[in-house]
Amino acid sequence: STLGIAPPTSPFEPTSAARWVNVLWFLSLLFSLAAAVLGILVKQWIREYLKWNADTASPRENVLVRRIRLVAWEVWNTVAIISSIPAMLELAVVLFVCGLIVFLWSIDVIVAIAVTVFSALFLIAVSTFTLLPAFFKRCPYKSPTAWACVLAVASVRRIAVSTGQLFLAVT
Repeated sequence: STLGIAPPTSPFEPTSAARWVNVLWFLSLLFSLAAAVLGILVKQWIREYLKWNADTASPRENVLVRRIRLVAWEVWNTVAIISSIPAMLELAVVLFVCGLIVFLWSIDVIVAIAVTVFSALFLIAVSTFTLLPAFFKRCPYKSPTAWACVLAVASVRRIAVSTGQLFLAVT
């Protein structure tokens, strides 16, 4: 324009792929940071838990303190919190890989195909290692995430059996 006035521009509107990439990558970052912070907290909890032997206390008092801490450890589900850390990191990796795939499909199809194929193989392998212990008791691939799957599958089975028995009782 000759008068120095810029033509009107439309407001920025991100693409759907850009939104997906940002959501997946930022969630991945948040899960990674949460796992790191939880890891630091758990290390502090364990250090505090192990400080049960006071030099000035009697052996009986030391044993009682140890027992109180053990009961609190169990009541407050500390083991479940500790077990969630690897699962959070696994979820962060999955989210990051999904974001990477979406990002690559918006840039270059050839690279996207190659990365998608190898990412799919990787995610299938991890999923298989995680799910196998839920269906085979002697499977050695037991991780915190696999144990969560074992519990979930057992719950679904119990619900299915209860529902089936209820259905048979009604008919």
